Amino acid sequence: MYSRQVEELLEQLIVAAEKLSMGRYEGHEQIFAMTDDGRYPPVVARFAEAFGMMAVKIEAREFRLEQMIDDLTRTRDELTVTNQRLQQSLQELQQAQMQLIQQAKMETVGRLAAGVAHEVKNPLAIIQLGTDFLADQLKDTPLWYETVMDMADAVQRADRVIKGMLDFSRSEQLDLQEADLQTVIDDSLLLVRHELNSGHIAVVREAAGDIPLLMLDRNKLKQVFINLFMNAVHAMPEGGSLTVSVALHRLNPADLAAFGSDRIKPAAGEQAVMVRIADTGKGIPEEVVTKLFDPFFTTKPVGVGTGLGLSVTGKILELHHAVITLGNRRDRQGAEALLLFTLPKGDAQP
Repeated sequence: MYSRQVEELLEQLIVAAEKLSMGRYEGHEQIFAMTDDGRYPPVVARFAEAFGMMAVKIEAREFRLEQMIDDLTRTRDELTVTNQRLQQSLQELQQAQMQLIQQAKMETVGRLAAGVAHEVKNPLAIIQLGTDFLADQLKDTPLWYETVMDMADAVQRADRVIKGMLDFSRSEQLDLQEADLQTVIDDSLLLVRHELNSGHIAVVREAAGDIPLLMLDRNKLKQVFINLFMNAVHAMPEGGSLTVSVALHRLNPADLAAFGSDRIKPAAGEQAVMVRIADTGKGIPEEVVTKLFDPFFTTKPVGVGTGLGLSVTGKILELHHAVITLGNRRDRQGAEALLLFTLPKGDAQP
């Protein structure tokens, strides 16, 4: 008498089992309802009830499992973000440590340079006077005169090193006045005009007309630009072209990466004045890029460079709240220097 009802219940259980195997849990409410109407044998009803309870528990466990998976996924994502932040913090700490070490080294070298320069300058001046006197007395004796002139040339090279050391130690003193950066650059180009002409170097000047006045030490910045121009001249012994451009530049994330975000006071999206000085020489060897601003480091032949020019340049620009990066050009062979000057408040364009 129960065969039809039992068969109906079993069919429902089969359907529910198939759904359960596919992760679908709907329908067990119907099974519970069928066990309550008294049409089925007690043992079959209990079996159906037990099956329904099993489906409910499996559904609950899978729900909890999905919640656990979601929680683990969120935790993993949070750990990934935290790890990335820690890596970034570590890199920033390492950069800050290197900057502190470099700053301490520069201060030590500056004090040492000042002491050595003052001790050597006076004796060197006496030797220079002596060679001048001997050169005048021995003009009629070619062999001796040539020897004295070699001595005088060596003294002049030593004097250039001493002057570079004094510049390095004194570069923290600025006389800031409102000035036109483009005029400072043009004046600096005039001062090296002879070297550019004799080196068969053509100057390509790209000027912008909307550059605001900046607070600058004109003489110190002329020293910066003359040094960069002369480096370009020495990099092109067979001639070439020197491109000098000035423009308002809106900072982007690539700029922050190139100059170092900790060295740039404006943030991405803000404006600064960018100066680009590019030559057509052989470029900068990759292995020396990180040493370019080290005191007394130079790639020039003996007697041509003192190794202090870029060190002084870096210090002067830092005091102007400006930054510089040196590297190789991307458009062709050659090196380029990029300088960023921050704008006074209120001068940035929207």
